[in-house]
Amino acid sequence: MEIQGLNRFIRTLNNASNNFDEEATKSLNKISQKLIAKVKLKTPVGKVKGGTLRRSWRVKKDGQLARIVYNNVHYAPYIEYGHRTRGGKSFVDGRYMLTKSVQEIEGTLTSEFSMMIENLFNE
Repeated sequence: MEIQGLNRFIRTLNNASNNFDEEATKSLNKISQKLIAKVKLKTPVGKVKGGTLRRSWRVKKDGQLARIVYNNVHYAPYIEYGHRTRGGKSFVDGRYMLTKSVQEIEGTLTSEFSMMIENLFNE
């Protein structure tokens, strides 16, 4: 008995396996750059610092298939999650610029990974 197309299928699987890291890296980089763009648009620009918080968003590679989006400005968590005013009499609500951006990006992950898988099997 002969199964037609099996050799082609094996070649396709081998090709997908060999190119997975490259395609996954491209997809992760694309997703993290989209996240950075979204979070920068949502980040407020203060009168005193003039955009320091907005300019300080970065992406760091954490292993082959992981990215960390961060902001190392010391007051970033206070803007993200909110804070008490001086004297502690009131509370300034957080802007949740990263939280909201991550939620928006999560909605596009299925299509991004679908395109990655399609690219793997069409090469």
